[in-house]
Amino acid sequence: MGQDVMGGVGHPKNNPARRPGWSALLAAVTVLLMMCGQSHGKICPSMDIRNNLTRFDDLEECTVIEGHLQILLMFSTQRENFRELSFPNLTMITDYLLLFRVYGLESLKDLFPNLTVIRGTRLFFNYALVIFEMVHLKEIGLHSLMHISRGSVRIEKNNELCYLSTIDWSKILDSVEDNYIQLNKDNKEECGDSCPGAFKGKSSCPSTIMNTVFGARCWTQDHCQKICPAACKYHGCTSDDQCCHSECLGSCMEPSDPTKCVACRNYLHEGKCVESCPLGSYGLLGWRCISFNECQALHNKCQNSTDSSCPRYVIHKGECISECPSGYTTNSTTLTCEPCEGPCPKICVVKEKEKVIDSVTSAQDLKGCTVISGSLAIIIRGGNNIAAELEANLGLIEEITGYLKIRRSYALVSLSFFRKLRLIHGETLEGNEYAFYALDNANLRQLWDWQKHVLKIAKGRLFFHYNPRLCLREINEMVRIVGAASRQDKNDVATKTNGDQASCATDVLRFNLIKSGFDKVVVKWDPYWPPDYRDLLGFMFHYKEAPYQNVTEFDGQDACGSNSWTVVDVDPPQRTTDGKTPTTPGYLLRNLKPWTQYAIFVKTLVSSSDERGRSYGAKSEIIYIRTNETTPSVPLDPFSISNTSSQIILKWKPPSEPNGNVTHYLVFWQEQPEDSELLELDYCMKGIKLPSRVVSPPQETDDSTKINDTDEGSNKACCSCPKSEAQIMLEQTELAFQKTFENYLHNVVFIPR
Repeated sequence: MGQDVMGGVGHPKNNPARRPGWSALLAAVTVLLMMCGQSHGKICPSMDIRNNLTRFDDLEECTVIEGHLQILLMFSTQRENFRELSFPNLTMITDYLLLFRVYGLESLKDLFPNLTVIRGTRLFFNYALVIFEMVHLKEIGLHSLMHISRGSVRIEKNNELCYLSTIDWSKILDSVEDNYIQLNKDNKEECGDSCPGAFKGKSSCPSTIMNTVFGARCWTQDHCQKICPAACKYHGCTSDDQCCHSECLGSCMEPSDPTKCVACRNYLHEGKCVESCPLGSYGLLGWRCISFNECQALHNKCQNSTDSSCPRYVIHKGECISECPSGYTTNSTTLTCEPCEGPCPKICVVKEKEKVIDSVTSAQDLKGCTVISGSLAIIIRGGNNIAAELEANLGLIEEITGYLKIRRSYALVSLSFFRKLRLIHGETLEGNEYAFYALDNANLRQLWDWQKHVLKIAKGRLFFHYNPRLCLREINEMVRIVGAASRQDKNDVATKTNGDQASCATDVLRFNLIKSGFDKVVVKWDPYWPPDYRDLLGFMFHYKEAPYQNVTEFDGQDACGSNSWTVVDVDPPQRTTDGKTPTTPGYLLRNLKPWTQYAIFVKTLVSSSDERGRSYGAKSEIIYIRTNETTPSVPLDPFSISNTSSQIILKWKPPSEPNGNVTHYLVFWQEQPEDSELLELDYCMKGIKLPSRVVSPPQETDDSTKINDTDEGSNKACCSCPKSEAQIMLEQTELAFQKTFENYLHNVVFIPR
């Protein structure tokens, strides 16, 4: 998008970065102009400022960045380069702010002194503010920042960064649980973190409780954190703590005036914050109103572009949006979104004879396609988690105009990854005869679950040869359902090379006992014996979690080892002919999750067919069981604050493992004696820091001393206890998440040449 001008805020043409002494003057001029009612000036697009300071010129006069701001990879810059660099006009970023490896930058207090709102419309890996590996940054200093509408904060690996313990992020974000603030300069004694007025005996900054510690809140030693009265909520307040208008967001120049807002809670229309765009105007990017002509201009800008990522804006439900939502298609005449008659098609044209799918990469070419104009050939020899990958990329295909060929796909166990395929037209046929062609698939056991799947083939026949684990019953069922029985030739389906290595079970196993506990389930089923009982090797019992009752036997299963089911072997039961008391086959499931639904089924494992080539076996239907409820885990993150002399507000998050339907909570409390240490402490002698009620860890001794210290009665330090499995698992999860974030960061910011 281009650069728009709203409100016409004027500024000196000279860049303040080149004129020493202009920063304070320009900030004052900006505030004066904003107080005069011209609260929004130049709107700039996303910016990527890297390598040197040259691109900072593009930020001049920007009041709003409609997109993201990335400042990164500056290795030759010095502290002096940023000393006079300031952009006081910038008040809002609609997406995110990212700072990464910028040398010499020590604070943002002068760079963005009036940045008030980060909306987080689009996030950087779930974060609206990312400060990562800023080697010289000593303080954040965004003292005007009042609200982050969406997303969290990630501040990591900044070795010199202080003033993190003095920022109450709960006053800026709706939720702080997902913030990640780690591996910074966490030595409080070395940091100091003194708020304004602290050296005179009492800080002038507002105080809040954070992490059970009551303390002053500030961004730097010269700037307090602005905290508005609770009644103002996220609307913000003036410098004298009067609440802004309900349509304001973050801050304002005058109370109760929607034309004096620094940012809008909903939409900005002609200099005024409004709840919704008035008739004849349309919301854009969730924060401002534009006319139909402006939306049309955005559409036309990309209409003739060859860049598929260029958004072709359309109007839908009072908004000017980049593309129609799911279930709608674009009417190019009216520039509006209209409901599709049935599913919205995405037609993918096959230019060659057939589109060959031989890897995940080739399958990704068809992701999102609903109609294949041409033919498909699936030739999958192997791959990691191939069934799930194929479903993710081919699962939306509903029609194929040509033929479907499955050939030498040793990795496939089922074709259920074509979960929406309903019609094969057969306009082009394999060998001018076949619309469906399956040849030499060594592990193919199932086509589709014909109780749930409907498929039609308009023209052409079906070909099945050398599919040793695909039972003839499965093939015949497909021939009947697709409506091709009258067209088939006797040589189209080989009776000797299909299913010749399979146990094509014909008998049904029935469960006769299911008894559930909160973490165990006992399951038993009727005995089964083939004509020669020695052929029964045992039973294969399958189970898995199933939130919904829609699973099939071959979901997520392929021949390369991927299997969504847990499979256990059960020995054959005792027989009376063995001189033993007969038993009923069964299995005890252990270590299950409480109040969780599981799917189960069992089938026989038979050694071979008889001398006539007949195969025996049995299998149960898939049934669903649920474990019982039990005591829930403890509520998470309890937090208390006293709002009056006679009330305490207690908040908490639900338990991570409810283990049932949590209907209510029980709150217990008791009166505690006053801490005499706090009453008797002489702060003039002890300093201004509150005493810690946490017992300090013992002083570490020399390693050799600790190694040789084996006296049980000694008062010396003990070695630390080994970490629990839960702690180890948590550390591994955090480490994996950290690596994932860093990989994402590097993939985004480093541009290959």
